[in-house]
Amino acid sequence: MVHSKQRYLFIDLLRFIAVFFMIQGHVFDALLDHTVRVHSLYYIHDFFHGFIAPIFLFASGTAFGVSTFKKWEEHIVAGKRFWKRIGKFVGLLMIGYALHLPYFSLHKIIVDGTPQEINSWLQVDALHCIAVSLLFLQMVVILVKNEKRVVQITAALTVFIILLSPVMWSTRLTGILPVWAASYLNADNSSWFPLFPWSAYIFAGVVFGWVFINAKEHHHAVALMQKNISISLAVIAAALFILFIPVNLYPPHDFWKTNPAMISIRLSVVCIVTSGIFFAEHSVKIPSRIPLIMGRESLFIYIVHLIIVYGSVLNIGLNTLIGPHLSVMNALFVFGGLFIVMIGVTYVWYELKLKHGTAAFWIRAGISVVLLSEFIFRPW
Repeated sequence: MVHSKQRYLFIDLLRFIAVFFMIQGHVFDALLDHTVRVHSLYYIHDFFHGFIAPIFLFASGTAFGVSTFKKWEEHIVAGKRFWKRIGKFVGLLMIGYALHLPYFSLHKIIVDGTPQEINSWLQVDALHCIAVSLLFLQMVVILVKNEKRVVQITAALTVFIILLSPVMWSTRLTGILPVWAASYLNADNSSWFPLFPWSAYIFAGVVFGWVFINAKEHHHAVALMQKNISISLAVIAAALFILFIPVNLYPPHDFWKTNPAMISIRLSVVCIVTSGIFFAEHSVKIPSRIPLIMGRESLFIYIVHLIIVYGSVLNIGLNTLIGPHLSVMNALFVFGGLFIVMIGVTYVWYELKLKHGTAAFWIRAGISVVLLSEFIFRPW
């Protein structure tokens, strides 16, 4: 099926909202004084932020789905677009591991790395989850080569992951599988975003992207988004009803993260927010390109802000420079300053890629080669 080449701005706005609140949440997590965290309002803050990661992952899946199905014929062959995607996802995976490095020296990690440091290095974060999930889907696309079949497989995977997540989290895998593999399946190794349940949000976004562009082609996008809200509200009601049934089919598990009813509620809220942004985009004129640019560069922002807030093997983060000692107002002030910095850095990088794509490519490639070489050959 051939789809139009139109860009759907609500997806960029959805990703912008996700990165905005993600930066705020990470600044608060790193810098708020511990006395503030015991306040009841902070628990409300935490509950609200429990929806930000699902929004970010869902939006990543939606963007992948829309770009894949709009140019389907280009993605089912091992051409330039395919290899560019593979390179992007492999790069994200490498960056994910780089952000957890205990030392900037492969030799030192091998010789002096403690089991705790190695395990911490192998933890799975959002970048790992996104990269592995989308790499897998890209391979499904090029092997199956049937649009509807790919969507059916993705939908089945979504349901499978949601239903199996409590079982996966209640099973100790680190003694059965290598730590690096177990880290992708549950939180045994303190992974923040193992594939169970987090990849379900990505896969659901891919399916949503396919449904949306098909509705758009038939001029049913508004009706779809209205129906999306109604169905999501019905799912939330059904999930809440199930939660009150005094029957538990699953072994003990992390209820808030892996219970299928809670995942369904989060996913439904994400769908409602997505529809709301779709309608807002069509009724409110956006006075600036900045939100759209930041949405398109959401993964770049995610990586850079983590390095600034939490540091890396190459720099000290705000969590160390300032520490968890700030009041809410001071933390908001730091967040505002960091967000302004991220606007500037992201805008410069976006414009460089747009107007000087070759230069941007060689800058990225050069930095990657220098850092990788230094990491491999540095003795200490």
